[in-house]
Amino acid sequence: MSNSDLTSSTILTEIKLIRNIGRFAEAKPMPGVRLGHCTLVFGENGWGKSTLADILRSIATKNPAIVLGRKTLGGDIKQTAVFAFGSRTVHFDGSGWVGYTPKIAVYDSAFINGNVFSGDQVSADHLKNQYGLVVGEEGVRRVRRIVEIDGENRDCNASIKSTEQEITALMRGHAPINMKIGDFIALEEISAIENLIVEKSAEVSRARKAKELKAAKLPESLPTPSDAQTFEDLFRAGLDDISEQAATAVRRHIEKHRRHGEQIAVAHESWLESGLPFADAEDCAFCGQPLKDRTLVDAYKAFFSDAYRNLSEKIRKARETCARYAKGDFRNAIVTRTERNHELSGFWNSNAQIARPQYPDLDETVSTLERIASDLDALLARKLENVAEPLNATDYSSVLSDWSAGRGDIERYNAVVTQAVEAITSVRDALDESQLPSLENALMTLNAHKRRYEPETVALIEKLDAAKQAKTALSKEKDRLREELNAHGKAITEKLGATINEYLRRLNAGFRIDYREPDYRGKEPAASYQILINEQPVSPRASEIDKPSFRNTLSAGDKSTLALAFFLARLHADAELGETIIVLDDPFTSLDQFRRQFTAIEIKKLCSKAAQTIVLSHDKMFLRLLWEKIDQSKIQSIALQTGAQGMSTIAAFSIPDLTQPRHVTERMQIEEFVEGEQHELAYIRTRLRTVSEDFYRRGDPGLFGQSATLDEIIRRLDQAPDDHPYKAALEDLREINAYSRTDNHAAIEGDPNAETNKEELLAYCRLVLDMTHGL
Repeated sequence: MSNSDLTSSTILTEIKLIRNIGRFAEAKPMPGVRLGHCTLVFGENGWGKSTLADILRSIATKNPAIVLGRKTLGGDIKQTAVFAFGSRTVHFDGSGWVGYTPKIAVYDSAFINGNVFSGDQVSADHLKNQYGLVVGEEGVRRVRRIVEIDGENRDCNASIKSTEQEITALMRGHAPINMKIGDFIALEEISAIENLIVEKSAEVSRARKAKELKAAKLPESLPTPSDAQTFEDLFRAGLDDISEQAATAVRRHIEKHRRHGEQIAVAHESWLESGLPFADAEDCAFCGQPLKDRTLVDAYKAFFSDAYRNLSEKIRKARETCARYAKGDFRNAIVTRTERNHELSGFWNSNAQIARPQYPDLDETVSTLERIASDLDALLARKLENVAEPLNATDYSSVLSDWSAGRGDIERYNAVVTQAVEAITSVRDALDESQLPSLENALMTLNAHKRRYEPETVALIEKLDAAKQAKTALSKEKDRLREELNAHGKAITEKLGATINEYLRRLNAGFRIDYREPDYRGKEPAASYQILINEQPVSPRASEIDKPSFRNTLSAGDKSTLALAFFLARLHADAELGETIIVLDDPFTSLDQFRRQFTAIEIKKLCSKAAQTIVLSHDKMFLRLLWEKIDQSKIQSIALQTGAQGMSTIAAFSIPDLTQPRHVTERMQIEEFVEGEQHELAYIRTRLRTVSEDFYRRGDPGLFGQSATLDEIIRRLDQAPDDHPYKAALEDLREINAYSRTDNHAAIEGDPNAETNKEELLAYCRLVLDMTHGL
């Protein structure tokens, strides 16, 4: 890039406006005032040099906080700044910078306090910031990325931790208590998992209730009605061994007594049978008449044999059975037992997961059996009337068929009971309480398999995997950047240490430094060096008062020398120095005359290497020293001045003229008078005029000329545009002109200003001093 290109695109050419920033309530340039490749800026202490340096630092770093923190106290208008860099501008809009961003390196107290030392201390932050300057933008970019990686890594760790906690919460109650999260994630998906869980849950439930289940009751079969064959055998039974004569006699006797008048008497075999035990008496057991002929009685005895009595007893018992149906005993037994079996089926189903038996409904069957039992009882009663004779099959065959059907329903019910008992017994026999822990663990493992592949869990595991992969990638990137940074930092620091020591030697410092590889032990790398005094190392961090330290081994000048050497060494290593604007704010602070000479020589070198060099100073003689050393065709000199109350001006500044004794002495005499030294009042009064004339003529020579009187200055300023920086000074200049004209013109009769009052003169002296800052 050619020098002309740099001029048009890189250097600061004009400060157009500064408003409500620091000392500058409002600052404007005088017409035609521009900055050059080497610009010397004069400004008295407290008149905005450090503010200007901070503004330029804010522009370069795009950090609006620097400007926002310097808002003019008491100012209530929006902060504004407009700077021109060749044809491009950058402006501060009240919240940030908009426009061109130049490369600027600023050396001032802020640089020293932030990167080298503050007061008597070198802090960890100084070393960290210094490291950033050492490794340059390329290194800082890597450092920032490493810091970002650490932040992203913390975010990854937080995400991993929180996600693992969420997964652990999902596992709780669904996985074995000792299952690790990694083992849970590694579980394979199982098909038909629901069925397996149901089966295993049944096993666990049974094992938990093994003792209770082993003691639990089983379903019971229902009482089965008598076999129809039993009734049929009774109905068909006869007594073939009874003699014909006895049977005939008994039949005749029964028939004879069947009727008693119109009423049916109790005349049947059972009647005779019941009286037969009394037949051994002399009198008849039935009528009480004497028994002379026992033929009939003997016939009775032959008829009612043991076989007869056995058969009749069976018939009576059969009737008793039928009577229980009539009384509801059978129904009650059936209802009680079926209800109990139903309850047991629920118990075994819920506690052992045994399927409920499909018991048939017996309500209609019981009703049918009760009706048929009544019919059977009637048939049995008929049989008892004539035990020895079988009943006709047509009388009972249909009844017995219906009875068999009802009995079949009961048997089918009992068959279901038998199957249920077999199933329960099989399960109960297999119960083993000692298997409960292993069964519970197996069930929890199955639940874990299921939980692992639920959508919510899958999403969390994918999130966890992504965070872990990101963490791995960040670790690899950080390792790579570390290696690059180490190589980059080592190469730079080796050269930087030698360059700093060379500057220290040329600055006639009584020490040197041992500049080492950076310290990477903290979160951010830091510069590392020791100060060598008589080859004895002194740590810059040491601060004990009773031991050698940075605080007590280096003078103020030594510390300033170290800071300047570091800044110059950093510029020396900057490959982009030719595109950089260098700003130095009072670079000679605390330096002796020899080091001031050295500083001037180095600034001269910077003027030929950097894109632009701007030197801010309150010392006119130091600026004169620079003016004498540097090619004067490259120098522009300006001053930060007043000219009107509340207004700062950026004006042309003639170093040769303004470093002559006369101009310094006249204003100095006014200052001495204000401070209480004795001066002739009339003389001081005349100096108000000459100092003001000299200030404004030099501030805008194009408008006022080199010989303009105060009257002429006021007249021309009155005709100047409203935006002229000195316009606001008109009224004050008229006051000064009226007050000081008595000693420069013929006396005016009745002039109130003819007499010189000391207090009044002091007020005007202060006014002139305020209006001519930067002379």
